[in-house]
Amino acid sequence: MSSIISLIISTTFLVLKGIITASGSVRDSVGSACGVEAGLGTLRIKSIMIRLILPFLALLPIESLAIYKPEYVVLEKVGDLEIRQYPILIVARTRVEADFEDAGNLAFRRLAGYIFGGNSGQQKISMTAPVTMAPESDGEGAYWISFFMPAEYELADLPEPTDGMVEITRLPALKMAVVAYKGNWSQENYHAHKERLMTLLAGSRWTVSGEPVWARYNSPLRPSFMRSNEVMVPVE
Repeated sequence: MSSIISLIISTTFLVLKGIITASGSVRDSVGSACGVEAGLGTLRIKSIMIRLILPFLALLPIESLAIYKPEYVVLEKVGDLEIRQYPILIVARTRVEADFEDAGNLAFRRLAGYIFGGNSGQQKISMTAPVTMAPESDGEGAYWISFFMPAEYELADLPEPTDGMVEITRLPALKMAVVAYKGNWSQENYHAHKERLMTLLAGSRWTVSGEPVWARYNSPLRPSFMRSNEVMVPVE
C-alpha cells in the first residue's frame, strides 16, 4: 500500500512539474516576440492545464489508504432504503463535546493520532472507511466518533491508546437501516437525509432501536459533490 501511495504522489509531482516546465517553455520561446499577448497565452495554457489536472488530483484523497470497509449482508432493499446485517466489529472511538460541525474535526485528530502511532506499541494501523459519528444517547450534546479497525485485528491484538480520550471497544452485531447520499457534510444536509431515512422506515416493517449514525467515506480533500455519505440507524 505504501508503494502505491508513493507512486501516486510521485506521479502527481511529475505532472505538476510538467505543467510548470511547459508553461515556462512557452513563455521563453514566444514571450520576447509577442509581448503581452504571449503572457496572456501562457496564462491561458496554465489555466487549461490546471483544469485538466484538478479532476486527477481530486481522486487522490486520504481514502486511498482506506483498505478496509466493514463487510455486511444486505437483508432487504426497497427503493432507497437498505437493511444490512453487520457482524461484531472493533472500533477506536472518542467522545467529543462540541457542536455538529466541529465534533468530527476534533475527534479525527485524536483517532488519527492513535492509528499513526500514538499507542503503546507505536504501531501504525491502516486507515479505514467510513468514519462514523453518532450522538450520545442521553442527548447532552456530545458525540461518539469512530474508526473501524481492520479485520485482521482481534481486540487483544490492538495496542493501547496513549491518549486517554481514545478507547478501543467491540460493537455488537446489528441490523442497520441505511440511506446513501452524495454531497457536503453540513448539518442541514445530514438532517435532511436522516428525515428521509425515518420517513422510509415509517412505511416499513422495521422498528428503530437506537441512535442514528452518520457515515462518511471520503476525505475533506474530495470535492463535496463527490463525497459518499450514509445515514444509518439500528433496527429490529
